[in-house]
Amino acid sequence: MNDENKKDHAKVKTIPPLIPLTFIGVAWLLNRFIYPLSIPVDANIQILIAYMLITIASILFGFSLYFFFKTRQNPEPHTPTNALYTGGIFKLTRNPIYLGFLVAQIVVAIKLNNLYVILTLPFVFYLLNKWVIDPEEIYLENLFGQEYLDYKNKVRRWL
Repeated sequence: MNDENKKDHAKVKTIPPLIPLTFIGVAWLLNRFIYPLSIPVDANIQILIAYMLITIASILFGFSLYFFFKTRQNPEPHTPTNALYTGGIFKLTRNPIYLGFLVAQIVVAIKLNNLYVILTLPFVFYLLNKWVIDPEEIYLENLFGQEYLDYKNKVRRWL
């Protein structure tokens, strides 16, 4: 293990929430100024789906943030990590906050009735993986070694 990496932080390429927020903004601009593209699902069904998804996103964010407060860590990936937590929501997914971003993006799409927001999800997914999660995993492997590798083998990156 490299001692320098232990004191450092993950080399993520951006502040993670900026990825979905940027694509939501682009989708809004497309819908507003280029060509409106609404979600082709009944509004009542959209509302039902939105309520279910906002509940899921709240659980993902809430339980994730509980871990960070419990271990006195900053959830922002540009800060050092002092603990590897594999309990709670982290037994289901290694990235509950980023999964929450994707779920919340669908809720925003429904609220705006903007299909472009949903169509940008694959780009958000790809960039979260490449710009955020991959560098975080390299950092955590260097910091926690075999303990993190064992965790990666047990728990999926997303679901």
